[in-house]
Amino acid sequence: MKHFCFEFNEEKDLQEIFHKVASHSASRTLIQVFCGRSNQDEIKTLRAKLIQNLPGVAIIGASSAGEIINTQDIIDSIVISVSLFEQTEVKTVLIDQNEDLSAAGLKMGAELAKNSPRAVIAFGCGIKNGNFVNSNDFLQSLNNQLHDIVIAGGQSGGTDTLDSNVFVFTEKGFSNEGFAAASLANPELCINTFYALGWAPLGKKMMVTQAQGNSLYSLDDKPVAEIYKYYLGLESEKSSLYLINHFPLMIERGDIWFTNPIAEINKDGSFELIQKVHTGEQVRFSFYDASLLEENALHLKQKIEGYTPEAVFVYSCAFRKELLGKNISLEMEALKSCKNSAGFFTFGEYFTAPMEPTHFFQQTMTVLALSESDRCISENNLGHQDEIGYQGLDLRRFQLHKVLGHLVASTTEELEATNQTLAELANKDALTGLHNRRRFDEMLQLRLKEHTRSGVAITLILIDVDYFKKFNDIYGHVVGDDCLRGIAHALQGELRRPSDMAFRYGGEEFGAILSFTNYEGALTVAENIRSHVESLAIAHEGSDINEYVTVSIGVLTLSGNHELSPLEVVSTCDELLYKAKNGGRNRIAGMKLNRKG
Repeated sequence: MKHFCFEFNEEKDLQEIFHKVASHSASRTLIQVFCGRSNQDEIKTLRAKLIQNLPGVAIIGASSAGEIINTQDIIDSIVISVSLFEQTEVKTVLIDQNEDLSAAGLKMGAELAKNSPRAVIAFGCGIKNGNFVNSNDFLQSLNNQLHDIVIAGGQSGGTDTLDSNVFVFTEKGFSNEGFAAASLANPELCINTFYALGWAPLGKKMMVTQAQGNSLYSLDDKPVAEIYKYYLGLESEKSSLYLINHFPLMIERGDIWFTNPIAEINKDGSFELIQKVHTGEQVRFSFYDASLLEENALHLKQKIEGYTPEAVFVYSCAFRKELLGKNISLEMEALKSCKNSAGFFTFGEYFTAPMEPTHFFQQTMTVLALSESDRCISENNLGHQDEIGYQGLDLRRFQLHKVLGHLVASTTEELEATNQTLAELANKDALTGLHNRRRFDEMLQLRLKEHTRSGVAITLILIDVDYFKKFNDIYGHVVGDDCLRGIAHALQGELRRPSDMAFRYGGEEFGAILSFTNYEGALTVAENIRSHVESLAIAHEGSDINEYVTVSIGVLTLSGNHELSPLEVVSTCDELLYKAKNGGRNRIAGMKLNRKG
């Protein structure tokens, strides 16, 4: 394929297009128009001339918050990209509504599927009535219609983030509130997609404790507005959104990291996020990290050079451009090896990774690289380590960001390590090193919830050291402590599965929680613990049953689905423990509850 792009200023600039395209197959030609000028009459006139002089040629266009041409970012211009394919058939679809986003995606997907595409380039209107258009539902419906198809592109915008004067178009029509797309049909088309994030996690991990759809209500059981005020010092007001979104929440799903900015603050105090969030999911604040930007740019450069594409299209977030200023050139430098690259700054990016559904990104740069060559991978270039140039960059500002990023990252790492250590200490018994009673209560409640939900077997084991008060009276507390440490070591040694946990329940009592273990298996573990303690041969002159220290054990296994509280489970197992003690000690008393829900 051949690809070229140029900046349109006057009508004579079109003559090159007409000359090069006239002799090429119309069905294998794609023209993309990125419009930074908001005069729609001018754009409609340009569109009409393209249609008149190039009948049958696929055309898609969008208003933009800035244009990209040959690694340069420009504004208030019109960039035209022309792709002349040899084997790839191109068809366009225009959907003139975004009121019902799911319906728009279904309709567009059904039309595009007729062409059996290998990839789709889609543009959507990013602002409606002064509000951001969240196209997640559109992309999900489109993705459901086009299984395993790469979808790239982004949302049209303007230089003013609240400007509703946005549009998309094809050769078939023009829309201020819809979607335009071009399908690329060629089973042999070589496609690669890349994205650069450049944001780093900041601060501690927080758990989503209440969320519904895109609405986030609480983190760590605290109202989300309180979290933002406490950590960022910002009130939850619409006027604060711009600053708040300099520190967006970051989420990892699968192999994809992405930021999840706030679209609006709801009247009930919840935050409406761009992406849906799920209760139990962990999130962190994030910040723009210049060192990551540099690293991502180098990584992107290596990928592009290793792929040697024939055409590169770039869709990058307008907020990212505003934040980075001149330093956006660093990312553009990553594309310098590509002779012809074109794209625009968006109000949201469409991105598809291998074996992943299409994502709706923000604050990200995405790249679609295409080639029809049968040698689209150049192994000689893989791993190439050339440095990226810094011409034109605001180096002082860039270096300051790098230093601040390093400071924040290293400080966060230290705090995380300290918090992890403190958390471990808070959950450990100082004498034996086993988990303590606090951790026992937490884990029993968690395991019982898992059992109730899935029916997986769970066993509680409670252990009491026989005649331990007499042991302390005879040998003293120092030796008594050594005895408890020995028993703890024996207990821990008999728990072989990573999910099994041992605890010091209190005083001379120990406990264990076993998951995925049936009653017979639990009895075997209990007997191994009992015999292991006896084999330690710790002398006990005060014992009425043995010359050595022994233990009595209660075992309770729940199988099926039960809805018992932690207190009920502990009380039942405690009765079994006393049954073992009353039955002569140094023995096990067990019970299995098997009630199917």
